[in-house]
Amino acid sequence: MDDVIDLINHLINAKYSIDALESISNQLNISQEQIHRILRADRYKDYFQLIRKNPNQGTDKIALTLDLFCCTHYAQLCKKQSCPFLHLCPYNIRPMHGKCTNKNCPYDHEVLKSAHNKKLINTRGLSFLSDSILLELARASADPNRSFWVCTDNGKKGGCPKKTCCDKLHYCYFSLINACTKTYCPHIINEACIAYFRHKDLSEQDQPDILEAFKKVLKQRKPDFINTVNIPPHPSWALSISSNEKSLPLNDNISESTIIDQQISSLSAIRSILSATAPEFTAKTVYKSDISPPLPEHEQDILLIDTSDESECSEIERYLTQEIGYSIRLSISKTIICEYKNTQYFDNQIEPVYYYCPTENLKDTWKLLRCQNDQSQLIKPLIIYSNIRDAHEATELNIETNQFCLLRLLVFQSNLIQENCLEIYDPTTICFDRMWIYVYSDEGTF
Repeated sequence: MDDVIDLINHLINAKYSIDALESISNQLNISQEQIHRILRADRYKDYFQLIRKNPNQGTDKIALTLDLFCCTHYAQLCKKQSCPFLHLCPYNIRPMHGKCTNKNCPYDHEVLKSAHNKKLINTRGLSFLSDSILLELARASADPNRSFWVCTDNGKKGGCPKKTCCDKLHYCYFSLINACTKTYCPHIINEACIAYFRHKDLSEQDQPDILEAFKKVLKQRKPDFINTVNIPPHPSWALSISSNEKSLPLNDNISESTIIDQQISSLSAIRSILSATAPEFTAKTVYKSDISPPLPEHEQDILLIDTSDESECSEIERYLTQEIGYSIRLSISKTIICEYKNTQYFDNQIEPVYYYCPTENLKDTWKLLRCQNDQSQLIKPLIIYSNIRDAHEATELNIETNQFCLLRLLVFQSNLIQENCLEIYDPTTICFDRMWIYVYSDEGTF
């Protein structure tokens, strides 16, 4: 164990968290054979990556791939009890800030100070490391120069705005998490990748080994990896949710991130059931008479009702899998009830048509839901799609959680329903009715 601690501590302080095998052996006075035994141990397989030399040149190197990512919502008071990331002061972690100098800072500066962080460290099996090493690991994980970061802007239209100045790898992110569905995506080491390798002093190393280091880091930033020991074997957990937890009024007195974070990764145990044909998902709309009304002082509140039926969740997964073209796993499914729109439209029996709205991040969801209660024209149009695959491709992957979010909505004006893609300015013509948060599963294309 001491050798493992010494190896972690050495690599944390090495340039780029990478050092030559021979140099490590000499400085730590550990034989290369013992280091190889550590690398082969199943318990430490995600901690390190052996990056072998290319034939006839260079030397074998070891990279630190143990990752301790911090919650990006903590400074906005993340209340998610099952949050899979550390809660630490961002001004004490991120490289652009250096160290927090606020004497009255309300955020934690020590990893093991809070019960949340202690539980996470124990779950990860890292309780053998000191607080100082854990803190430095968190700092290294937040620094692209000290960890393995993939540029998520690279795959967007127009590419990365930083171009050659970017300090992250310009390679297909989805291929590194085994989730790329684009047949035309080349997945090759291009000049930008080679420049990145050269910058990290890895130009003489085996390229597949380098990419494997990225895969290990990205895997550790997935909630499914971190929460593995806490995931129930069967979605029967949903049946035990109290009625107070099933109906969540959305209003300004409730934290936007709190509502959605309380139940993220809820359905991790449900696996996609693939079939030759998946039926179109047409679960009945829940009317206001089926649920408890919102508080009287919030007549236009939006209620989110959990889908707790296992068969319905499986049906949604099959449907989304067929439409998107890649096997997905549902994390959250909610029925969206808008009291205002229910009264205005459903009582008049207007025939709706389904469209789908992509989101750039989960926090934008609440802005989208609230816009349907506006009476004035929207300044910025709401772009919606009649095709789920088009809407999915327009979503932005949440890099911290590897999740996507789609909203299904109803369009009530038949004269608008002419194109596969609509620009909505009038919020009175739409009503959101479903929210699906999902991740790619590892079952391949459909």
